[in-house]
Amino acid sequence: MKISVKGIVVQCIRYSDHKLIVKMFCDQLGYKTCMARVSKKPTNSTLHLYQPLRIVEFETDFQEQNSFLMVHNPRLSVPLHNLGFDPVKTAMALCMNELLAITLADDYTNDQLFRFLKDSIVLLDDAINPNNFHLWWLIELTRYYGFYPTKAEGVYFDLQHAEFTQNKPPQVTAVEPPLSDVLFQLLDLEWPQAQSLELTGTVRKQLLQALIQFLRIHLDNLREIKSLDVLHAVFH
Repeated sequence: MKISVKGIVVQCIRYSDHKLIVKMFCDQLGYKTCMARVSKKPTNSTLHLYQPLRIVEFETDFQEQNSFLMVHNPRLSVPLHNLGFDPVKTAMALCMNELLAITLADDYTNDQLFRFLKDSIVLLDDAINPNNFHLWWLIELTRYYGFYPTKAEGVYFDLQHAEFTQNKPPQVTAVEPPLSDVLFQLLDLEWPQAQSLELTGTVRKQLLQALIQFLRIHLDNLREIKSLDVLHAVFH
């Protein structure tokens, strides 16, 4: 059955001179391993399509039993203008991409998550001030992974139970004021509102560390995210 698919590039490995193995999170089919042919001729090269977080549209002959999706007639679904050129946006995209690569399971399908990822990539590319984007994105991602924070009365955020509470949790799972206040402010914000929130570099770094710990508690076997060093270097 031949279908048209949109996919977000997550990983790309050269298989041979003219073939790539590409991991993509697709709108209908979920997280799939794809085989893409590429040309070495500069005038006909499609290598640029398979950069991290590029949104690609292609045709494929889909059969349940196939290990690979064969990519036919690939083209950019949404042109991006700043990712790869703006250092802050590029560092954030690398971190987003790596996190997806280590948390998405093969064949995992979630159309709502696909739409969020596609829309958020465009938001990052277009952002006038992207400095808060990675924090907003990580918080929103937990909504689709099933442990979005519960916004309730309380001055502490309990990482283990994903909720605000008046009772101080154990030190290793507690986010305390004033950092918990910033997290509370970010909850349920659309990106334009989160973009205008004024935060210091120190607060961003501390909140990022807390959010990564939050992910580690709720996602089994979350390995080290190496691109965080790049992100810290950009901001500090």
